[in-house]
Amino acid sequence: MKKTVIYLFIITTILFIACNNYDWILYRAGNDYFPLRKEMWWEYDVQGAIEVDSVVGETIAYGVNCIHYLRNYGDEYWIKNDGEVKKLELRTINVGGTENTIEQTWLLQYRLPFILGSYWTETFSDTVVVLGDTYRISQTVSRSVKEINDISVNVGMFIQTYKIEYFETITINDSIEQHQGYEWFAPNVGLVKKIINGITTQLAAYSN
Repeated sequence: MKKTVIYLFIITTILFIACNNYDWILYRAGNDYFPLRKEMWWEYDVQGAIEVDSVVGETIAYGVNCIHYLRNYGDEYWIKNDGEVKKLELRTINVGGTENTIEQTWLLQYRLPFILGSYWTETFSDTVVVLGDTYRISQTVSRSVKEINDISVNVGMFIQTYKIEYFETITINDSIEQHQGYEWFAPNVGLVKKIINGITTQLAAYSN
C-alpha cells in the first residue's frame, strides 16, 4: 500500500510539472517578444542616463516597406515578417565633405519565435571604392537563445523572459569594432535589459 501511494505521488508530481511546463510553452508562444506597434515607446536607464525609443509607424525606406523606429531620437528602419527581424544597416564615410555610402543592407537580427538553444548568424561583406580609395567592409551579427527566466529591472519584474547572447563585429579595412553581451526580452514588451561591452541598460518606463 505504501509503495502504491509513493508511486501515485511521483506520477502526480511528474504530470504536474509536465502540465505546468506545457502551459508556459503556450504562454510564450502566444506572446510577442519583439513588438513594433505604432506609438509604442520605451524609456531606458543607461547607467544613469535616460534614453527614449519609440515606434513611429510603417513607412518606405530605400524602396522597402518597413517600420520607422527612433532609437534615442535617431532614425532606424526595421522589417519584421516570416519569423525574421531585420534592421537596415546604413554606414557612410565622409570624404571631401561628402557622405558616401559603403554599406546598405537589411541584416538579420532575430529569428522568431525565440526557441531555447537556437542560434543564428548573418554576415554582410563588400569592397567599395570611393574617390580612388578602397574600403573593405564586413559586418557579422550572431545571436543565440541561452535561457528562459524571470528578471527584475528598474520598472519591475518580468516573467518568462528570453536571455539572448549577442555578438557583433564590424570591420572596415584594418579597423575592428566589436560588441558582445546579453539581452533580455519580455513578452509583449520587448527589450527590458541588456549588458553590452560592460554597459548596462535597463527598462525604466514603457507604454502599455
